[in-house]
Amino acid sequence: MRLRALALGVVASLAASLAMNLSALAGELTFWHAYSGQKDKVDFITYALDEFAKAHPDIKLDVVAAEQSAYKTKLNTAMASGNPPDVFYTLPGGFLGAFVAGHQMYALDADLAKDGWGESFLPTALAQTSIGGHAYAVPIDIDAAVFWYNKALFAEKGWMVPASYDEFLALCEKIKADGLVPMALGNKDSWPATFWFQYLEMRLKGSGLVSDIVAGKADTSLAPEATEAFTRIASLSSKGYFPVGFNGMSDQEANMLFLNGQAAMMLNGTWQIGASADAPEGFELGFFPFPAVAGGKGNPGDVLGGVAAAFGIAEKTANKKDAVTLLRFLTSPAVMTKYVELRKTMVTVKGATTEAAAGPVLYAISNDLMSKAGKLDPFYDTAMPPKGTDAYYTSLQGVLDGSVAPADAAKRVEDALKAK
Repeated sequence: MRLRALALGVVASLAASLAMNLSALAGELTFWHAYSGQKDKVDFITYALDEFAKAHPDIKLDVVAAEQSAYKTKLNTAMASGNPPDVFYTLPGGFLGAFVAGHQMYALDADLAKDGWGESFLPTALAQTSIGGHAYAVPIDIDAAVFWYNKALFAEKGWMVPASYDEFLALCEKIKADGLVPMALGNKDSWPATFWFQYLEMRLKGSGLVSDIVAGKADTSLAPEATEAFTRIASLSSKGYFPVGFNGMSDQEANMLFLNGQAAMMLNGTWQIGASADAPEGFELGFFPFPAVAGGKGNPGDVLGGVAAAFGIAEKTANKKDAVTLLRFLTSPAVMTKYVELRKTMVTVKGATTEAAAGPVLYAISNDLMSKAGKLDPFYDTAMPPKGTDAYYTSLQGVLDGSVAPADAAKRVEDALKAK
């Protein structure tokens, strides 16, 4: 009986192995993405996968789509259970790093070295999906955070774009005195306020701090400038420069205040261009960089800009050849230029963010701001490990509503970042 059971087990194992190999030979791949729930994202992925099907009819894709928040949970569960998708959307930094640490990601170095594929990417972008000297995902797009303003409203009121942080604060007072909200902010999901802390930290101390801490550089710290950055943010909140109830307001609700002229400015990512597409008649979107802070040690030309999305391959994937073919197609210049056209977002492939596809505002950011940046500092919340991100979000929320002291918030974030 025992021998029979053993034999049946061997047969079952061989059958499973054969099925897996036949699946690989048949060119079948599971493909997961987080582009659900937003029209421009859906339009892009639909276009890309339809074109891939035409170009590679021999490779069949089992596509699973989810919205960003639900997707993170779904992917983490699949990875933890040892049943990952073959090719999948991932975030750079700590999110990707957790999978790399678990030996769950296929290193793309050898593939990127072929036919100039690796050289087609912006080096700063590929660096953000590389860990320990190895590339574990291909970067898709780059978002940069800038100040957005209502040009028509500024012209009507005679307001000037600020060149320094002190000028910015003076402008906020003028706007508030005029009965408008100086800065639109909807921080219900925690991430929108992170741009304030990171830019202040960059201007006060410098760029690359969180990346260095995550990489294990023992002499790197956010302090003492982190306390000052949190203090300045608390001041913005207490002076009423943000909308009433902003910590419970969504980013979309804050955007409506901006588009309808109830708020004059907004610190947000380059996706704001797409979000402003349905603005009322007469609205004209303008941008300016986060200004220099007096006495700050950081380079005022540095930009908060990082890879927003990437795609990788699971180490367990049997059919890596077709998986790489899919990644190469998704990051081809033609597909990436279509991405720019549909989403009005900068991409990581050189030359793909064309003026015709991007439009004047995005192209100006890409050509004038990004190309001249001293450094691109990746988004802290994606660069941090999950525990660091949680501490960052809750501390920032607390500073904004006055329940957490700036010095305590700075310590919490630092401790979470350096926790083993």
